[in-house]
Amino acid sequence: MSLLRSIRTTLSGKQNPADESLLAAIAQGDLSAFENLHRRYLPKLMHFARRITESHEAAEEVANDTLMVVWRSAGRFEGRSKPSSWIFGIAYRLAMKKRQSMGRYKDDVVLEDDLLDDNSDTAEAVIRQKDIANALQQLTPELRAVVELTYFNGYLYTEIAEILGCPVGTVKTRMMTARRRLRHIMSDDERAVSENAVA
Repeated sequence: MSLLRSIRTTLSGKQNPADESLLAAIAQGDLSAFENLHRRYLPKLMHFARRITESHEAAEEVANDTLMVVWRSAGRFEGRSKPSSWIFGIAYRLAMKKRQSMGRYKDDVVLEDDLLDDNSDTAEAVIRQKDIANALQQLTPELRAVVELTYFNGYLYTEIAEILGCPVGTVKTRMMTARRRLRHIMSDDERAVSENAVA
């Protein structure tokens, strides 16, 4: 990457210079740079992979595998996208492969301890979060990934297109479809709750 292009990229805000410099150091075998990147990205990658794989163990494996790919391939990062987009793109592909190898769904253990709080606002917030999480789980992994990257990670559609390896129009269509399905799922759930309350 030329110095002029690097300066333009930094001034335009397209890339996080800290992440880019970490990747350059990792490409040279700098273990402390890798440890820094690992600390920075592991929680985000685990959260993202968890949404796709629906398994904590699988998400942990995907996140660690992603970071190992980054360790081995940092020299291949060309700076055409944000470092985070490149890293999340790797995670997305690994998570989709992991999900396919696992089969359809893994049942989660529901912990009700969160609901045993006397504070009804807290209990309602936990219930609402679980409702949203359940609604997200009903989406296909492709739709869920777009929602996750947009709302939970703050990526723009153009960045999501880079991560997922698809056109921006496809990202927009998936988001529109995801919103429509989530509205439908949430309204069905609310209807079912009100019918049960009346009965």
